[in-house]
Amino acid sequence: MGLVSWSEFQQATPDIAAIGHRLLHHPDRGEVAILATVGRQGAPRVAPVCPVFTHHALYVLASRATPKVLQLRRDPRYALHAQVGATDLEFQVNGRVRPVDSPVERSSVLGAITFDSFDPEDPIFELLIGRAIAVVWPAPDSPTKLRWPPADRAPAD
Repeated sequence: MGLVSWSEFQQATPDIAAIGHRLLHHPDRGEVAILATVGRQGAPRVAPVCPVFTHHALYVLASRATPKVLQLRRDPRYALHAQVGATDLEFQVNGRVRPVDSPVERSSVLGAITFDSFDPEDPIFELLIGRAIAVVWPAPDSPTKLRWPPADRAPAD
């Protein structure tokens, strides 16, 4: 199984995508998530980001002045974890980023931003998805993990 866009992910597993969308998107304000990248020495790095959804994809903007731009350009692997929701609902995706250079696509992403603090000249990255997990708690002390792709179809690390 290769990397997919948000819309392909949503078609493949609408239940997990719905949880992710609920935790990562608030139409009246931005939502903060934690983006993990790979540092120069191979160590994980984490930073807050505000995910942006368009009709077909999931993106992040990264301020030119932050290390995450260099990290994502050098090594496109990422993990994105939503803030934990009500009843400890969790969502995480990982995969690789794709830099967005097309003026039309950049314009679409900038038009979808619901938060105020961004520079329209900052780099934009699409988050291509290789794996996802959502954790729901139907009963206390009884988490259910929803994975995509299923464990028997997941690629080896």
